[in-house]
Amino acid sequence: MLGLPLDTFSVLKDIVDRPGVPGFEEQRRSCIAEYFSRLCDGVSVDVIGNVIGTLGGGDRSVMLAGHYDQIGFMVRHVDKEGYAYFDQVGGWDPRVVYGARVRVWTGQESASWMPGTIGARPVHVVERAEQEKAVKLADMHIDLGAENKEEAAEMGVRPGCVVTLDSPVVRLGKPKEKEDGLVMGAGFDDASSVVSFIKALELLAEEPPKRVKVHAVATVQEEIGARGAQVSGFNIHPWCAVAVDVAHALAPGVKPSRVGEINLGAGPAIGVGANFTRALWSLMEEVARAEGIPYQIEPVPGPSGTDAWVLQVLRGGAVSGLISIPNRYMHSPNEVISLSDLNNAGRLLAATVRGLQDRDIKQVTELFRKK
Repeated sequence: MLGLPLDTFSVLKDIVDRPGVPGFEEQRRSCIAEYFSRLCDGVSVDVIGNVIGTLGGGDRSVMLAGHYDQIGFMVRHVDKEGYAYFDQVGGWDPRVVYGARVRVWTGQESASWMPGTIGARPVHVVERAEQEKAVKLADMHIDLGAENKEEAAEMGVRPGCVVTLDSPVVRLGKPKEKEDGLVMGAGFDDASSVVSFIKALELLAEEPPKRVKVHAVATVQEEIGARGAQVSGFNIHPWCAVAVDVAHALAPGVKPSRVGEINLGAGPAIGVGANFTRALWSLMEEVARAEGIPYQIEPVPGPSGTDAWVLQVLRGGAVSGLISIPNRYMHSPNEVISLSDLNNAGRLLAATVRGLQDRDIKQVTELFRKK
């Protein structure tokens, strides 16, 4: 049995330390379903792999959407010397890949992986003109320590194996409180959103909403085209959809003029812009102020690049919004987020759901009818 309340760091580590490359999310999926089952009225998994937890009653549905897949790699070829060559799954910055320690997954169990390192020609043996350039992914390989192709096959490594960074979640710095402080790991984009759902469901389960039904959806395959949101959004057809993802936080070399004034530890960021419904983001600000929840504003002038972009226009459209968790070093081996931001994102989600019970934000407003 899972004790309540749940420890945020432990839940985050439990989910993120499992592989979640698109199409190979089984370990994360079973873990998320277990947490949802402790807090929801019902839990289901659809054909593409979305995990859907439902809570509450009412005719109107509120969908919380956040993807639990992560960027990774897939083995395409193992040469006769036993080196594995790979393609990226999702969008990688090649500057952060060379030299990374990885796990090559040979099965679906937690221990079904082989360690490896991503190698390339060292800077000392390349031409001077190439020394200051990022190594191309096509020029990299995975060194498994195998003597030949046959030994790699005996290890279970073959074309089709997926690869994740070997970067477990750890605390960073000295936290002031147990539920505070910074954490570091690979894949907070965007499994951290699911942790915020779990925190919101904890709060909502104390007094389940009666006038709206909540669908907490851990979506899949966002990193390769928001495919999970398309499937789950079409099937649920929500009145209101709130996506949760990560946003670039300020860091050395990252200017506010490029990413906005999003700071780690200053609270979740509420998205404003064409991708979202003004009445919903106004409600989010209102309930945050009423509940004393710190928050920031994330200006999004165009497509948000999140599940919200799909859900806003799918199947006739939905009231849509976005809550972002500040994140340093996105799509790198060691992303950094704040546990307090994560907990406050859960508080903001719960407060927003309760606020939506008394709001009649219409999808279509009739302005005129000829008599």
